[in-house]
Amino acid sequence: MRFSGKTVYITEASSAVGEALARRFASEGANLVLGDACPCLVKELEEKGAKVLNVQGAPIHYEQAEARLAEILKTFPRVDALIFNNNKAIKTSIENLERAVFDEQMNYNLKSAFVLTRTLGEHMGGYGNGKLVFVSSIHDDKPTGSTPFYSVAKGGITMLSKEAALFFGRKGLQSNVIELGALEGDDETFKSEFAGQYVYMEHRIPRGKAGKPEEVAGIAAFLASEDSNFVNGASIRADGGFMLHYRFR
Repeated sequence: MRFSGKTVYITEASSAVGEALARRFASEGANLVLGDACPCLVKELEEKGAKVLNVQGAPIHYEQAEARLAEILKTFPRVDALIFNNNKAIKTSIENLERAVFDEQMNYNLKSAFVLTRTLGEHMGGYGNGKLVFVSSIHDDKPTGSTPFYSVAKGGITMLSKEAALFFGRKGLQSNVIELGALEGDDETFKSEFAGQYVYMEHRIPRGKAGKPEEVAGIAAFLASEDSNFVNGASIRADGGFMLHYRFR
């Protein structure tokens, strides 16, 4: 199994994608550090033989990230991959710059990624290898018309990954982004009063149906494995071809 004896840290393991990621990596032999996972998921994975550490909260300060790493190292000898899966989208309007919403979106979706990348990147760099995988969104490049601060954060994730690819690439790491789009439920999450890209979403996907969390997990497993050792600084679009039909009304 590709991840036998390796430790994979998955953030936001409480989401549908997070749960699929946890199940996929567990099936390939990984030790798991799960961010805010449901206890029922932890029990399920442990009953199947996986070693699981469930941690709470998304670090947004260096001290918190360093404390998180210290917490992990009490259970596992090292971290081999970070799967940054924070994807909270809050509907608001760009003309109403709500400080609380802006801060929450930036902290959860971007700042946490930065402090974890810095801390775990240095940790993995000490071993000369490791993987940084950012489960992001097609909205790092395309606006939603409904969740502007989410899109701004995702744009930051893309550049963070590229900068990490350059810096940590010298230390043996690879850093890549998965640009997700047209997953089940996205037509509601990103529904806009004036932008019509998600109207009849499934009809705009060539295969005629939305993406599933399990399909995302397969891509992440590839990027976190040694099969992707020559993939660095890439953005892999996983939207089933939805962007080929992307438009406004």
